[in-house]
Amino acid sequence: MTKKKIVLWTCDYSEITGEGNLAKKFIKDFFQKKNVKIIKLESNNILNRKYLTPILGIYYCWKNFLTGNKVGYINYLPLWNFIIFILLPPNTMLGPITGGAEYSKTITFNNLFRKFLFPIFYKISEFFLNLRCKKNIYFSTDLLKKYLSKKTLKKSIFNYVLKDFSF
Repeated sequence: MTKKKIVLWTCDYSEITGEGNLAKKFIKDFFQKKNVKIIKLESNNILNRKYLTPILGIYYCWKNFLTGNKVGYINYLPLWNFIIFILLPPNTMLGPITGGAEYSKTITFNNLFRKFLFPIFYKISEFFLNLRCKKNIYFSTDLLKKYLSKKTLKKSIFNYVLKDFSF
């Protein structure tokens, strides 16, 4: 009987970006000695990397899930993007969730959108995260804590990006 392969999707696996380095760290910490295949579809176009390739990631996760593999979606995984959390296959392993930076108080469409709609998007994502994740939910930072329920906080691990720092 052959061992199931773990197929991990990453939108960014670059050594020169924060998301890429976060993905490399997460994969090293949790999948180093396992039968892992990493699918990466990097793009230099910021719109493709942040908006199109995540949809392709969902497709690749389903394709591999349906062939009997375990799957993981490692990044780009912002909490506001509830579509990802809704559409991924069951039992998809999730890399660190990102988001929550404070933005300028200047009144712009972008800032108003983030201030009023992102909290709604966070709650939708949180609902589906709680359906998917029975135990540890990893967050890259603790910036999203204020948007999460006590139930989610209990099973969350924050500041993953700082895990190996020592002072």
